[in-house]
Amino acid sequence: CPLSAGSAGGAQEPMSSAAAASSEARHQPRAQQQPPQPLQQPEQQPPPQEEQPGEPQPDRPNRLFTHPRAAHAIIAATRQRGNPILGCVRSTQVEFAEGLVPDYLAGPEIVVLFISLRFHRLHPEYLKRRIEATKKARRRSRVLLCRVDVEHPEEQLESVTLQAFEAKLSLVLAWTDAEAAAYLETLHRQQNKGAEALMAKLPQGDKRARLAEVLASVKGVNRTDASRIMDRFGSLAGVARAAEE
Repeated sequence: CPLSAGSAGGAQEPMSSAAAASSEARHQPRAQQQPPQPLQQPEQQPPPQEEQPGEPQPDRPNRLFTHPRAAHAIIAATRQRGNPILGCVRSTQVEFAEGLVPDYLAGPEIVVLFISLRFHRLHPEYLKRRIEATKKARRRSRVLLCRVDVEHPEEQLESVTLQAFEAKLSLVLAWTDAEAAAYLETLHRQQNKGAEALMAKLPQGDKRARLAEVLASVKGVNRTDASRIMDRFGSLAGVARAAEE
């Protein structure tokens, strides 16, 4: 039979639109895939360091050498919390101040550093750093209050004494917590008085009475002993020339 008009010359039927789209998609170049990127971990901040009581802490940025309440209370640095001497303070109020460079203010013009010989034996460089930090404190009185709390204090006491002497600090030794607290209270109570207020008043004009005062100030010598010494030797020069017997 004769060929139909649609199939003459080997003509093919046209493709559908879906098939055409599928064919074009196969001939398109594939897009290059990016390699997977590693996940970035968020930066972790170090945890804040907690202050340990009794351990030396670094100086704060807000370094304080004064306090508006220093004339009315003993001002203690926060690093002194837990110091047993503060539990023995009875007659004076104690207030704490953050960032205070000295350990205590016993008045507007009295700065106090505190050290115990036991702590000094474990941390020999601590006192040197503390003294260096308070050199900018231009105050009338700079005191180093030392708690003697070791059985044989000679070695540590020699080191503390030399450092106090070189830094021109007044060294005060206390053998008990109550004694150290009493010194703090006395410094605060006498903050407006000069050194002459703490010195004994020697009688004027009476040389014998003045010599008795001097001799009685020697440990182990009372006024009766002083009177006998004066009767025997006559003067302080005579005492100095006397033989050891």
